Amino acid sequence: MTHVVVEQITFNYPGTRTPVIRGMSLVMDKSEIVGVLGRSGSGKSTLLRLLAGLETPAAGRIAIGGRTVFGGGVFVPPEARGVGMVFQDYALFPHLTVARNIAFGLHRLPRAKRAERVRQMLDLARLEGLADRYPHELSGGQQQRVALARALAPGPELLLMDEPFSNLDAELRAAIREELRGILKRSGTTCLLVTHDRQDVSAICDRTILIGGDAAEEAAIALAGAAHR
Repeated sequence: MTHVVVEQITFNYPGTRTPVIRGMSLVMDKSEIVGVLGRSGSGKSTLLRLLAGLETPAAGRIAIGGRTVFGGGVFVPPEARGVGMVFQDYALFPHLTVARNIAFGLHRLPRAKRAERVRQMLDLARLEGLADRYPHELSGGQQQRVALARALAPGPELLLMDEPFSNLDAELRAAIREELRGILKRSGTTCLLVTHDRQDVSAICDRTILIGGDAAEEAAIALAGAAHR
């Protein structure tokens, strides 16, 4: 079932003539994990910002969950798009516990439902026993899982992840990749992940889009990811 549609979007930053993104199209199925692989400056993070509504395309259309959020005179603001984001630095609130970090986007829920949703996210992300700890008391992998649980708690239509493993060492990175894929699949979340690391997309993503690469590399990535499909 088609869940995300990007049609012929183009974007360039003010004061520049060369588009960062030109005529890009993308279709994602519900619960699919799609990776965008490319070098620095290729437009990966800009694509996430366009989907989130933090930047506005010059042309094209974006639809998420069957609803147009940009195009044809429509612009849905970021807070109304149902999009979650996990940043490179996790952006956890240092003065809040794990539980309160996860609950941050659930303020509209009644207290009992909010507490139940937090418990569900702690279980999903395998953070049981860490609810009352603060971010500085956690490992890098645990911090990442808290950031993921916080992003998933409101039940987003689309989760966007920007270089989610850049702050982890190589050994931890390998272990967390598998955990992350499991969490996303258990939650049934549609996810777009951008990275410059080929091993990230091969380990996690159902499908990969290559920006600024060659056909041979794209074929190798497709073959490496085939085991997930």
